[in-house]
Amino acid sequence: MNLKIGAKIKALRKRDDVKQERLADVLGVTSQAISRWESENGYPDIEYISPLANFFNVTTDYLFDHDLVEKRKKIYAYCEEFDVHRRHGKSPQERIDMMRKVIAQFPGEEQLLFRLAKALYHKWCDYGWHSRVVDGYGVSDYEKHRSFDSWEESVEIMENLLSSSTDDEIRSECRELLAYIYGRIGETEKVLAIANKCDDMSRSKQNILANALSINGKDSVKYRQEQLMTLLDTFRWSLVSAAFNTNDRKINNDAYIIILNLYKLVFNDGNYGFYNDSMASLYQHYTWRVLVPEERFDEAFNALECAYEHTKMFDMYIKDLRQKSIIQYTSPFANMMEENSQDVNATEMLPLLLSDLKNEDTIKSYKKFSDDPRYASLTDKIEADLRKQ
Repeated sequence: MNLKIGAKIKALRKRDDVKQERLADVLGVTSQAISRWESENGYPDIEYISPLANFFNVTTDYLFDHDLVEKRKKIYAYCEEFDVHRRHGKSPQERIDMMRKVIAQFPGEEQLLFRLAKALYHKWCDYGWHSRVVDGYGVSDYEKHRSFDSWEESVEIMENLLSSSTDDEIRSECRELLAYIYGRIGETEKVLAIANKCDDMSRSKQNILANALSINGKDSVKYRQEQLMTLLDTFRWSLVSAAFNTNDRKINNDAYIIILNLYKLVFNDGNYGFYNDSMASLYQHYTWRVLVPEERFDEAFNALECAYEHTKMFDMYIKDLRQKSIIQYTSPFANMMEENSQDVNATEMLPLLLSDLKNEDTIKSYKKFSDDPRYASLTDKIEADLRKQ
């Protein structure tokens, strides 16, 4: 018997604030027996090992210290496999099923639980974002978002991780994802509580690095470029959302032109890399929010063509990144930056663009536009591209 098992039982009992009497009652032994085990004057019989492990949500290997290094290797390998599946577009449900099987083998492991929570979150996101208009403003459809499955389990796991994990990365991402969920289901107070525990933009990672290392040679340029990308992405949606809420068509139009030109300036050599997705999304929003409602159909089809081209370039870039692992940007505003396939969570976007264009509600709502022969021509072109893949 492992001589450390008594100390482990004592530590687990203190961790979970469990009294000796309570543990004794669960195991069907006396509290004196628990005391003997913890003082190393005796050891639990083998029949009690599994019940002890189950009660404290640990493995029997943990109690025995058997193959601890091997266990960590397995957990790391499962995390790597999950991350590869995520990067290569495996569905959230496939990732959820994978994590459930692994967690059954290694219960209580926070890296595994964290990945399960993220897969559940992404499944919930796949149902889409739904809104309604209230007093002229877009408002999240709280009830609809609540009706979709998987978000509640994701929230429960992440809230538990926030209270127990000491991993800063896990805690930070849990806050971000929880805030997104709470915002979509109308839990505004919980969003505010999370936000109040976070630093503002002036004390963000990017801002601290850019300012503190502002005279640190190449590194200073790299950190400034990373800060620029963070600000650009933040400014993108802040500007177009604020413009949209004004209900002023000219302001809406100007906002999209300004932000599109900013991206064109930053990536002035045409190598948008991962930001092809941002450009495609902007052109799509510009089409449906501004150009089509104003029946500026020639411009709308030009914008959709641009969305299509950037979507194609994004998909090609993701495939290239998976093969090369790391790709460098080349624009003077981004040439110190690179994309690493280990950090990228992305799937091919061309099927999603086609799905959006063939959406029945969209076609009915914008019948005059969708009846134009150019609309069918574009969808045919995308379908032809997908058949070649």
